[in-house]
Amino acid sequence: MISLDQLPVGSAASSLEDDSRLLALERQFNAIFAELLALDRLRHNQKTRQGAAPQRPEQSTGQTSLEEHACEEAVARRIEPVLARLYPIERAIMETQARTIAGLGLKARHAAHVMSQYWEDPLDQIDWDAQAVRLLIEAVCDVGGTPLPFRHAGDNDDCATRRSSLQGAPGMEEGE
Repeated sequence: MISLDQLPVGSAASSLEDDSRLLALERQFNAIFAELLALDRLRHNQKTRQGAAPQRPEQSTGQTSLEEHACEEAVARRIEPVLARLYPIERAIMETQARTIAGLGLKARHAAHVMSQYWEDPLDQIDWDAQAVRLLIEAVCDVGGTPLPFRHAGDNDDCATRRSSLQGAPGMEEGE
């Protein structure tokens, strides 16, 4: 059995050697994910502009709906090929073994992207199983020195505070 002090933490240089494939995949993922974020901002900006544009009395709500739908379709057509390019990179991240704590942090951050719905609401407002997954991912990212791209603004990063907020939840006995 391996103890925690035997796990390779090492320097950034050793992380590069041991997890170079994961690091390369992360760079590819980040570049393509940035494209998705840009398209999402474009969609949001188009919706904002359409919602803020003054309507002429002769303009029917049906025409506005058609314009919104056309914009949505145009953005969706641009997103689909980006998602297609992202998919093999995500598969490779999941299939590549982490060799260091930093590599494990990268894999946890990818899991956070996949399970991003667990960060849409404050921790105390999500299901117990979602809390368990979210807290595990955050802990691995913290230990691996891998920042998450999102954390809910209302969440406190202090693990003791989180733990006390979970007292009384299934499996959390007093004094654990």
